[in-house]
Amino acid sequence: MNDTTDASNHDRRIGRRTVLSGLSGTLVALAGCSSFPSDTNSPSSETSPPPGSKIDAFERVAMTETALVVELASDTKADSVNLINPNGEMNSLRRVQEGATQVTFQLLGETEDGYTLGEYRVVAVAGDKTIGETTISLEPQVTITDVIWAQNSPDMNWNKSGSAWQQFAALTVENTGNAPTYLTAVEWRNSPQAKVSASDTVTTNLNRLLSPGETTIYTRMPVYQTEDPTGVYGAIDCGELETETLTATGTLQAGANPSYSQTIEYGGEKYSCNLTIVDGGPTGSTKTTSNGGDA
Repeated sequence: MNDTTDASNHDRRIGRRTVLSGLSGTLVALAGCSSFPSDTNSPSSETSPPPGSKIDAFERVAMTETALVVELASDTKADSVNLINPNGEMNSLRRVQEGATQVTFQLLGETEDGYTLGEYRVVAVAGDKTIGETTISLEPQVTITDVIWAQNSPDMNWNKSGSAWQQFAALTVENTGNAPTYLTAVEWRNSPQAKVSASDTVTTNLNRLLSPGETTIYTRMPVYQTEDPTGVYGAIDCGELETETLTATGTLQAGANPSYSQTIEYGGEKYSCNLTIVDGGPTGSTKTTSNGGDA
């Protein structure tokens, strides 16, 4: 899996629209849900409504890939379902078509800004009366757990079609939250490649969906390159460097942006560099709330 630089019609929608639809995948079961993913390692929560409570209007409320899917109980006669965001504002409204028991709210997409993290209210309405209500919490928690240099791990699934593949990087990313998000880019600060191009950072543009669980993301960017093969920028004089800290920071569509720092020891000389990765680890987040508005 290599990356290069690397819903239903509705009457009314408050917020932005997304372009993704029809995606399927592992269900992330949340509050008010009655079914769960088969992967027992994925974070999930469940509520069992007391008989006769308003939550009985719903069969299931869960995230399926990028969409919040609301399934109504077969005996629920709702005209519409409203989604109220954590700020208490209407996010979206979906009309329930005759004979249907399901509505879908698209919350993520490649061109979307993301959603507000926190607890959402899902309200079933008949006429001007609320006939059912439940909540669902959306909280992705993403960590970059490793940054891997291809030269040190040649047996991984690298794209080896080019001569520079040994200087590529891969990230191991873990979402321990209960909702998905998109990783839209990774910024490499103070990397060997950035030094070659005489800039502070270089950026890998991505559009990778991070469902709960672990994902390995490969890039075709020569992050550990110490000289420019085109000759435009020349090369690093590694003899003048000792140890430097590379920092990889991911940009998320929703959630806190994760970072990972890696200490690199430089040796050798210009056009003949020796790099050694000394250590590395996650270094926290740069944001703790949504990176955009509601869908």
